[in-house]
Amino acid sequence: MVDVAVDAADDADDFVHPIFQRAPGEDAGTDTSRLYRYQAEVAAQACLAMLTRDEIEYVVCEWHEDFAIAFKDGAVELVSVKHRQYHRTLWNIGDLCKDGGLAHLFNSWRACGCADNVRLRLTTNGALNTGKGNAAVLARMCGPDPEVTADVDAMATTIARYFLKIRWKQPYPHIPEVPETKAMADIAIPDGFVATIKRFLAVLHIDYKSVPSSKFITDHNLQQLLRPAILALELDHVDDEATYRQIVERIEQANRGEGERGQLAEYIVTPSRVLQNVQMQQRIARRTLYARTVREQFVYRELTVPTFAPGRLPMVAPGGVNLRKKLVQGQVPDDEIVHAESLRSAWYVAWKQHQSGLPGDSSDLANMRLEVLDTAFDCRADAQSETAEGKPYGARMNRLLRQRLTPEAMSVTLPFKINGKHLRGLAYQLCDDCDYYFSEVFTISGEEAS
Repeated sequence: MVDVAVDAADDADDFVHPIFQRAPGEDAGTDTSRLYRYQAEVAAQACLAMLTRDEIEYVVCEWHEDFAIAFKDGAVELVSVKHRQYHRTLWNIGDLCKDGGLAHLFNSWRACGCADNVRLRLTTNGALNTGKGNAAVLARMCGPDPEVTADVDAMATTIARYFLKIRWKQPYPHIPEVPETKAMADIAIPDGFVATIKRFLAVLHIDYKSVPSSKFITDHNLQQLLRPAILALELDHVDDEATYRQIVERIEQANRGEGERGQLAEYIVTPSRVLQNVQMQQRIARRTLYARTVREQFVYRELTVPTFAPGRLPMVAPGGVNLRKKLVQGQVPDDEIVHAESLRSAWYVAWKQHQSGLPGDSSDLANMRLEVLDTAFDCRADAQSETAEGKPYGARMNRLLRQRLTPEAMSVTLPFKINGKHLRGLAYQLCDDCDYYFSEVFTISGEEAS
């Protein structure tokens, strides 16, 4: 989980984990800032995956933790990110336990009660020592279907002793305390602890082959994740580099969103506990990013938005009878009625093209619907006040809609660029849905209704 590995002395007796050396938010220098940025960019990979993959429900950025991925099947993956500088030697077993954060992941897993729905991942750009019984072998022993099954007991025993030694200096409450010894081999391992380590390895994945270094991760995420997502979502005029910066900054905001340090993992993996604690609900909510949160960070170039996208044939939207009757009742001119139908179809095509199919679609549309209806009601009230009593006011109301329904006037946005014609098309669709009228309310017969 979350602790950023800063290059420090390798003497185990002098090791003090950075999470306990400084309070969050203090200035720890350029290197630490860069490594926090790297942590956010690794988290961005999971956030970008939410745009095109249905199995991820949300990502939680934790305080002095990296992040947790919650899946729709109820599983939770706790992720620790470690950047290894090129001048450092290969990760060995001791490094992974100490600077690599395996002890921290183990402590977090135990804090979650070793729940069946929890899995763990150590993500690092650093290469692993390939010597006999070393870190590369450990990686192949991990997971529910390990590649290597020989000598697992010996490896678990070695890791157990490293964890117990780290416990002498680090207050990990879920690692047992044992008397200090001069030699590692003399550390007394509590009964059952090696078996617990073996269970830990079965839910752990060490990802070290596919993760770019801090120098290359930005370009990797842009080329391999964000740009393909933009194409898959068929979004137009997206400034991909500005969008990526916004997403990473949003993750960093979630990482540093509050000043109290706390362990949230056990609440994330046991949602029923959260329901009993309103304050905890609020704390987790401040750290949580959904697919819609990521979509809200998209930056669009200031270009003229075509009413019909290039290559998209105009088509007639279904329905329309209610709208025509209402415009006729309001005495809107015939040519304006025809134009209203065209704009309703333009909105229909735009929404069909750009909706992502994600749960956020309904809330995006609901928010814009409220804005458009508010404007329509204001236009109707003003048209009525400007028209002699008893006279039709639909034509005046239609002109006011043309003036006021602009993207700039809306206090909410959609996750794709639209123009005023699209907004008016949405307004006409809402009229066809009988959300408002261009006249006094009248009865539309079932035979005539769309």
